[in-house]
Amino acid sequence: AGATGFPLVDAAMAQLWATGWMPNYMRHVVAGFLVEFLNLDWRHGLRWFDYTLVDADTAINAYMWQNGGHSGMDQWNFVMHPVFAAKSCDPEGDYVRRWLPQLAALPVEYIHCPWEAPFALRAAAGVVLGGNYPKRILDDLEAARRASHAAVMAVRRGPARGQVLPSGHEWLALDNGVRATLITREDYREGTLSRDGELITGDKIRTRQSADDKWDARRRERTDFLSRALGDAAREHQAAARRGGGGGGDGGAPDAVDGAREGAALAGPFAAARV
Repeated sequence: AGATGFPLVDAAMAQLWATGWMPNYMRHVVAGFLVEFLNLDWRHGLRWFDYTLVDADTAINAYMWQNGGHSGMDQWNFVMHPVFAAKSCDPEGDYVRRWLPQLAALPVEYIHCPWEAPFALRAAAGVVLGGNYPKRILDDLEAARRASHAAVMAVRRGPARGQVLPSGHEWLALDNGVRATLITREDYREGTLSRDGELITGDKIRTRQSADDKWDARRRERTDFLSRALGDAAREHQAAARRGGGGGGDGGAPDAVDGAREGAALAGPFAAARV
């Protein structure tokens, strides 16, 4: 079973180990994590799938892992994010809850990123990172992705320079002497134009998967007890201010600014529990 600290990846690997199978979408998720974020040789994944999948096909397995590992005939022009991919395959967290029951009590906005849950919420859900569920093996996914991208570009600009076509794709000499074009991800086609007309430098990651609101820490609605209490207090103060004409003077209701100050004062002692 998986022990990466990323629930979607770990749930898929748990299913694979328990049943010898996982959905095709999840195969892309775990393969992308191995190659694009951990920057590991795709042949590790090839061998593990060959060993565990009940539907393993030698030719298809090798072909797909080559494509995912930047060395195939038709390389993938997408990258599955180990958290954001859930918006398509597990939007309510049911898949993770089935295969990782130790996380089952987490609310949906944290089920795919338990490290972002407030400590008190994790404690109430019985989740101990580094205890009954592993800590993440990567703290900075963006930095890991940049390192993997840079490693590919270093090969293309160095020992594999002669294998790169003017189109940015790569080529492979077949036994009959014919050069076969290998479709290469847009991110790596240095010196060519993207589909929207932008010059590709090879230094910018272009292929990304966006986050759903509930898994984007900047846009997520807080649902823990303290956040809800603060939100309710702020709304009550705002409503009272409107009823009282917006004034905070004699006979008037406290204004929203006073409410915000009170909320901030209340939050202060608990700030450490929210990180």
